Amino acid sequence: MFNPLKLFDSTAREIKRLNKDAPNIVEYARQCFRVETVRAIADTTRQHLERAHAHYPGNREGWKQAVIDYERMHREARSGRDDVALTAFTLVLIYIRAEVQGEACRAARDAIDAFIDEWAQPAG
Repeated sequence: MFNPLKLFDSTAREIKRLNKDAPNIVEYARQCFRVETVRAIADTTRQHLERAHAHYPGNREGWKQAVIDYERMHREARSGRDDVALTAFTLVLIYIRAEVQGEACRAARDAIDAFIDEWAQPAG
């Protein structure tokens, strides 16, 4: 049923956007980059997700600071035309924001996790 109040609910819009953007970015990476680059994106994404989980407290304030830091790194990657970092930081930002939203954004996190599982080199 159509709920007009949902049109103005920023949380609902963000959840919808994150669940749509994650698989779109993953598919873009698969189609537009060479295999080596896709692997590098997956590796960088995994490394930075591990870093984010290790360095920032697992609460809203910690994730807010992580988003601020990764938005800065995202801008630097864009200005440096670093496709690997730019795509990886986009996925990290989506993942962190999806974690804040909880189970409603499980699809976004699952898409990124599947991408990392498929393309990243084994950790070690």
